Amino acid sequence: GSEMCIRDRRYYEEEGRAELTPRDFGILMHRVFENAATTDEIYTAIEAMTQDGVLDEKEAPRLRELVEKALADPVTAEWFGGRWQVVRNENEIILPGSGTTRRPDRVMIRGTRAVVVDYKFGSRDPGRYRRQVGEYLGLLRQMGYTQCEGYLWYVKLGEIEKVEG
Repeated sequence: GSEMCIRDRRYYEEEGRAELTPRDFGILMHRVFENAATTDEIYTAIEAMTQDGVLDEKEAPRLRELVEKALADPVTAEWFGGRWQVVRNENEIILPGSGTTRRPDRVMIRGTRAVVVDYKFGSRDPGRYRRQVGEYLGLLRQMGYTQCEGYLWYVKLGEIEKVEG
């Protein structure tokens, strides 16, 4: 409801910096996360985007700050902590028997543990999102991973929702 957009607006106008709309920051953060396996790679990506002129000099520190805030949580910190055997970003999973594909934002694997995360940058639509993540969890179990965890990460809201699927 209205409470959410007030909170959003305040979040982006604090300290008088409102160069980018929340939506733009969402897109930029998604771009930064989607190609990075580790925290270092995230900061390298921000650097590269600044060099390429995708980000201007004023926006880069703001984006870094938002990323820091997003990764301050121990749960997200582990996702980008570099201790996974495999990290796949937007990798297609083909559904057995149907030939249709799914593309979770991020899948991390170590041993028999698999963690799947979908990034969300707008408001919540938990019903649909949870179903999606639940589907990914089912697929990972079929692939033989025994410890499967699924998360919805509302990056801008700074909230992580664990999905039991």
